[in-house]
Amino acid sequence: METKQFVIIGIAIALVIAVAAPFLASGNPDGLESAFFSIYDAKPFMGDELDEDAAGAAEEQVVAATGNDFSYEAFMPDYSIPGLDKTGEVLAVVLGTLLMLGLVYGVARIAARPDN
Repeated sequence: METKQFVIIGIAIALVIAVAAPFLASGNPDGLESAFFSIYDAKPFMGDELDEDAAGAAEEQVVAATGNDFSYEAFMPDYSIPGLDKTGEVLAVVLGTLLMLGLVYGVARIAARPDN
């Protein structure tokens, strides 16, 4: 198999996974944010009901303890494009995948230059 053919197949597989991911992913992920709110009793460890008042208090407590109040508005919050439901999730993951593939391609091209 030629290198070009191998790369095209790899990109196609990555895009198929990107399109399928929003439909296969859990609606209640147990990531860092979930663990944080569980530790501060703003959310049960096994569940998805978030107590907004307790969550706000937990965030204020951490800001008071660390002095760090950095925040930003994400371009695609929670791996989605706001207002587009599942379509927004698919588009966000596909755009992220294409962006990363482009970034890796650019770095590879720069690293492969004869002057490096």
